[in-house]
Amino acid sequence: MNEQELKNIWKSYDKKIDKIIEINKQQLSAIQTQKAESNVQSFKWNHTIVMVLGIVWVLFLGFLLYNNHHNIYFTVSVGLILLFNVFAAALYLRHIIILSQINIAESVIETQHKLALVHTSYRQVGRVLLLQTPLYCTFYYSDALIQHGGSLFWSIQAVVVPSLTALSIYLFTKLSNKNQSDNWLKRSDKFFGSEKLRKAISLLNEIERFKKEN
Repeated sequence: MNEQELKNIWKSYDKKIDKIIEINKQQLSAIQTQKAESNVQSFKWNHTIVMVLGIVWVLFLGFLLYNNHHNIYFTVSVGLILLFNVFAAALYLRHIIILSQINIAESVIETQHKLALVHTSYRQVGRVLLLQTPLYCTFYYSDALIQHGGSLFWSIQAVVVPSLTALSIYLFTKLSNKNQSDNWLKRSDKFFGSEKLRKAISLLNEIERFKKEN
């Protein structure tokens, strides 16, 4: 076997190896796409359930508000809670519509943009909903309670309401998208389920990198 024949054999092997590598990259890209789609669909399904429950909660609050509008304390507290949840339900519906328009196979970059938009918006909704927390400590106020609540009751209220207000404002600030490296954001993503969107975005980044390499 002469030198030229050896070179031809090596070239043949190189072509086969390159082809195997290319096939493996395509298979890996397909697997990543399937995983990303699975994460998106799972998040959308959970998001839909939460939205439906939110709508039921809004209707229930509206019913209570309609039948107890004579109590100003109840009306203001529950009315504000109602507005918070209407805001959340409306944005959840918007998220679902955006996610339903996603087709990863057609455009990875467009999908990344839409997922990032939903992920950011979802975080913002969670932050805003935290601000309603103190209202759950004031909806049961009444004129009789204001006049005859007693020192013990008002001492407890003087601690609980400001504490919850401070905590909700602290978490609202802490969960800002400006704190991307903060573990609070990662923990909140995991707790509320938006971690699936973050994983999907990460998988799409890998797919885009594969495409650029090819």
